[in-house]
Amino acid sequence: MTQAPPLLSNRNFLLIWCSSILGNLALAVATLSETWFVVKTLDAKTQLGYVMIAGSVPRIALMAFGGVLADRMQRTRIIKSSLSLRVLLMLALVALLWGGHLNIWTMTTFAFLYGALDAFFWPARDALLPSVVSETDLPRANSIMLTTNQIGLVFGPVLGGALLALLDYRGVFICTAVILAAGTACVMAVREPRLVRHGEARHVLHELQEGVRYALSSPVLSALMIIYAIANLLFMGPLALGVPIVASDNLHGDASVLSYLQSSFAAGMVGGGLLLTALPPRKKRLLMIALVIVVEGVLIGSLSHVTWLPLAMSIQFLTGLGVVSNNVPMMSLIQQYTDRSKIGRVMSLNTMASMGLSPLSYAMVTGLLSLHIGIGWIMPVFGLTMSALMLVLVWKLPAVRTID
Repeated sequence: MTQAPPLLSNRNFLLIWCSSILGNLALAVATLSETWFVVKTLDAKTQLGYVMIAGSVPRIALMAFGGVLADRMQRTRIIKSSLSLRVLLMLALVALLWGGHLNIWTMTTFAFLYGALDAFFWPARDALLPSVVSETDLPRANSIMLTTNQIGLVFGPVLGGALLALLDYRGVFICTAVILAAGTACVMAVREPRLVRHGEARHVLHELQEGVRYALSSPVLSALMIIYAIANLLFMGPLALGVPIVASDNLHGDASVLSYLQSSFAAGMVGGGLLLTALPPRKKRLLMIALVIVVEGVLIGSLSHVTWLPLAMSIQFLTGLGVVSNNVPMMSLIQQYTDRSKIGRVMSLNTMASMGLSPLSYAMVTGLLSLHIGIGWIMPVFGLTMSALMLVLVWKLPAVRTID
């Protein structure tokens, strides 16, 4: 591969970045409009969970196979195919809505298909970046991409709300399809280096097993998988389910108070992304990840006893800052310490190790709440347990302390 140009002069990176911006905006607009359609138009509040589960299960279950495919094929072809099929899905929604056939079951099927396409999109995009960006620019490129994702999550719902106020659902779905088509056009213009495979292609399960063995044999990659599995098991449930309860019970607020807390979290992620773009970490990144998670555990535990909104917003801001401070060096470590022929599989396995435990975390918190155990106990126990386990890993795993 020829030497990549500086990041902000790198045509390929700029096109991938633009495609990511458009893809995240489209995802946020689609999610908001579909959720509102289910809740308000179909009046199916109690069945909204089916749509959420249908979107998340294939995303997790197929992620590893998406990683294998990203190591077999040109990544731009996978990304282009995923985005193009999403355009067709959005247009299919328009046709179903026009014919009066858009019900909870068709929405659930749509969510399943959209989630399945996500499972192939993300490994391909994450594996593409190291092939078009120089190694010295990778930390900054990851920071920019992650910050972009968060900006999309912040402003996408705003754009979706504005479109819903101006257009009907058919118009919103058509606008979403146009945004996705523009993202597809950006990917089509990327000049991806030729993918070099070593040896003949083997059965997909054999390549998946090879990726698992490779990740587990690497001190850096195995440590990352352990860290993120523990963190997501003990963090995602308290964050997703605890924050709304804190807004309602501790702060005695309404939906606007919850939006302040969620916006503070997103603002922390955006601010952290900008900071890491300017000052990307290069030393002791694995240790940095573990110690930041220790702090996150203390923050999420303390939030459950806060009764003053500005303090709760500050904690949420710092928590969002911490999440970015984990994810950016994590991406750079994987990209640096993984053989290019296996990077798609390793990326997807790391995502599965974290995302796959999130539903279990939700179930654990839900179960404890159903036993009438208060969030004032659940969040500190989960958070401080996470902090303690991270300190044990720092002590027990030499790679965490020594790897840059």
